[in-house]
Amino acid sequence: MNEITNNLLNNLSEAERNEVLNILGEISNKGSSNKYNNYLYKDYEEIPVDIETFLKNPRYLGKGLINEEGVFTVFPYWLNTLKSIFPDPLQPANYHTVALTGAIGLGKSFVAVLIGLYELYRILCLKDPYLYYGLQPIDKISFAFMNITLDASKGVAWDKMQQLVQTSEWFIEHGNITGTVYKEWSPNKRIELIAGSLTAHILGRAVFFAFFDEISFQKNQDVETQKQKARALVSAADARMQSRFMKGDKNPTILVLASSKRTEQSYMETFIQTKKQNESTTTLVIDEPQWVIREDKNSDKKFKVAVGNKFLSSEVLPLNATDGDVKIYRDRGFNIIEVPIGYYENFIDDIDIALTDIAGLSTTSSSRYISGPRIATVKDSSLQNPFSSEILEIGNGPEDNRQYYDFFDISKLPQEFLEKPLYIHLDMSISGDKTGIAGTWIVGKKPPVEGQPPSRELFYQPAFVVSIKAPKGFQISFEKNRQFIYWLRESGFNIKGVSFDTYQSADLSQQLSARGFNTQVISVDRVQDRICLPYQYLKNTIYEERIKLFEHSLLTEELIGLERNNNTGKVDHSPSGINSKDSADALCGSIWNASQHAEEYDFEYGENLDTLIDISDDSMYSSDGRQLEIVSFEEELKKASREFGDDVFSNMGLGKPTTNYDMLIYDGIII
Repeated sequence: MNEITNNLLNNLSEAERNEVLNILGEISNKGSSNKYNNYLYKDYEEIPVDIETFLKNPRYLGKGLINEEGVFTVFPYWLNTLKSIFPDPLQPANYHTVALTGAIGLGKSFVAVLIGLYELYRILCLKDPYLYYGLQPIDKISFAFMNITLDASKGVAWDKMQQLVQTSEWFIEHGNITGTVYKEWSPNKRIELIAGSLTAHILGRAVFFAFFDEISFQKNQDVETQKQKARALVSAADARMQSRFMKGDKNPTILVLASSKRTEQSYMETFIQTKKQNESTTTLVIDEPQWVIREDKNSDKKFKVAVGNKFLSSEVLPLNATDGDVKIYRDRGFNIIEVPIGYYENFIDDIDIALTDIAGLSTTSSSRYISGPRIATVKDSSLQNPFSSEILEIGNGPEDNRQYYDFFDISKLPQEFLEKPLYIHLDMSISGDKTGIAGTWIVGKKPPVEGQPPSRELFYQPAFVVSIKAPKGFQISFEKNRQFIYWLRESGFNIKGVSFDTYQSADLSQQLSARGFNTQVISVDRVQDRICLPYQYLKNTIYEERIKLFEHSLLTEELIGLERNNNTGKVDHSPSGINSKDSADALCGSIWNASQHAEEYDFEYGENLDTLIDISDDSMYSSDGRQLEIVSFEEELKKASREFGDDVFSNMGLGKPTTNYDMLIYDGIII
C-alpha cells in the first residue's frame, strides 16, 4: 500500500478506515465490492445509464433520435464529444462550461439540449435531489434555456427539448404534460424548467443547468452593448450555480454557451479567448468548420483560401495554385486553410460570409465601419506627416513654452500644394482625452478612370494629422491651438476654413473670426436618419479612392477600430480596440468641411488654378475664324502685383500690403 493511501487512511476514523479496508479487500478478491456499490447507489432511486445508452435506447431518447430507416441522427463527432463530457454516469460532468461555436448548421443548440436532458435525467434518478445537494426546501432547482428574447427562448432549443421528452417513455413517467393546443412537459421532484432572456428570470433560483443560445447575437445591439448584456446574463447564472452547488473546488453544474461566428469582438470570441489565456481545465471549447463535424460535407479534393486580417482581404486561391503561390501568401501574413471542393461556389460568391458560416472563422471586417484593406489601398508611401510625432505632449504649464509648430517640418510637404485650399478641424478637449487636429487639402477632382465618365467628386490629401495630449496635472492650451493656425497661414498655407466640434469652441471661433478666418462648428457625430453623415462621407471617400493618406499608425488604428451603433447610427471607437478616435474625428471633420465647398472648386484633378479650362485646338478660334488667346486672369493679377510691388497698393489708397499677394487674390481681393 503506497504512501498516499496510508495518508488518506490516517485521516479517517477507525470505523471509517476499517470500512474502506473491507471495500478494498472485496475489490482485490472479487473485482467489485457490494459494500462500495451500496454506498454509491444509496442516494439513487434508479441507477443512471451511460450517455450512449441514454441517447440510443428507445426508452430514453432513442425514439426521437433514430429515424424511420433506423439511422441514429446524432453526428459521430457529437456522440464522441458527449462521451468525453460524461465518461461516468455516476460522476459529475468533466466540464463545468461547454462553449459551442464555429460554423452554422452543426446542431450546436441540439447538442446543448442533449447535455441538459442527460443532466436532468440523472438528477431525476436521485431519491431526493435537494437532500443530495444540501439545498434548502425554499430553493428551486432550475434548468434554464436562455436566449436573446423571451420569444426566442421558447424557440428552437426549447421546442426540441419538449419534442424529445414527449417521445420518451422514461420522461413521461417522471413528469407531467399540461396544455391542449401546445402540450408542455414539466419534470417531477420540484425541478423547474425556465425559458428566459433576462437575469430577472433566474433570480433566486438554484440553477443547475443553463443554456445560452446565440449568445453573440443580441438583437439590434452594437457589439459592446451585446457583450455587456451577455456578460451580465452568464455571470448571473454562473453565480447561482456556484453559490448553491459548489463544494470545495467541485461544481457539478453545467453552463452551455452556443453561438455561430460573428466577429472577433463578439462576446463568445472574447469569452473563449479569456478561457484559453487562463488555461481553463473546466471549459470545453468546440470550434470547428462544417466539414469536420458533418463528415458528409467533406471530400478528398480541396481548394485553398487565404484568410486575411484587418489589413488583408481574404482571397480564394486559384485551383491550380502551387506551393510557391501559397508561400507568397503566407509570407504576406495570410493564414491558409483547405476547404472541400463542394464549397467552392460559396466562397467565390461571398468569401466573408462563407468564412463565418461554413469555415466557422470570425471575421474582422463584419463589425468594422471602415475596412482595413480599403485604408491600406489609399495609403501612399511617398507622402509624409510633417509632425515629428503622432502625439505631442504639450500643455498650459507656466514653463511649457513649446508650440505645435516646433515639431512641424514643412519641408516634408509638397511645396506646390501650399496654395491649394486647406480645411482644418480641431476635435477639442482640455484634459483626459486628446485634442485631434487635421488639415486636408482639396487637390481637385478624382483622377479619371479609362473607359469611365469623368468624376465630379473631390479628391483630398491630408496635409497633417496630430493629437495633442496634456502632461499630467495640466490642460491643453487653447491659445496654442490658435497660435498653430496663425503660424500655418503665415507659413503660406491657403486656409479656407477652420472648424471645431461643439466642445469649448465659442472663444476659439470668435478669436479666429476676428483674424479673418472662416470658422464653423461641426459635429462629426451628427446623425440623420440613423446615418452619421460626416463619417459616411469619409468612408465613401476612402472606398471610392478619392484620398491619399500618409502612414500614421494612430490614425490607422482609430479608423480600423470604428464601429457603428445599429440602434442610433452613431460611429464610435470600440472599447475593445484602441479606445480613441481623436485623430479620426479631426480628419473626418476637415474632409466634411471641405466637402461643403465642392462647387467652389470646379476644376479637374491635376489642374491648378492657372488652367481651369482644358480647351481643344478647335476651340482656340472664334466663330469668325480669329484666333483667341486664353489667359488666366488670376495669374495675370499675380504677375502684376509682383511687377509693381508695394506701390500698386499704396497708389490706390490701400496702404502697405501684406507680403503674401497670392493669398489676397485667393481670398477674393481684386486689384
